[in-house]
Amino acid sequence: MDIENFLPTFEYNPNNPHLPELSGQAQPGRKEIKHILIGSPKTVRVTIYNLYSRGYAQVHEWSTPQPIGNSGEVISILIRHLLVD
Repeated sequence: MDIENFLPTFEYNPNNPHLPELSGQAQPGRKEIKHILIGSPKTVRVTIYNLYSRGYAQVHEWSTPQPIGNSGEVISILIRHLLVD
């Protein structure tokens, strides 16, 4: 399984202020945290929209859900860089 399958897909538009940080480098003082959702396609989708409705993450920031074997489940990942004291 390639990590590229988990990266969000979007087109760069410098006029859109809601795009995630495009640099692979984290800003100084920020720590990386990974959110991982695993479940049925519907449950993962509903959770992503629920977190969006609460203002936590944009839908496009999540990776495209990828199937996990023959389980019927999918996985989606969100990576954030947070200031941690």
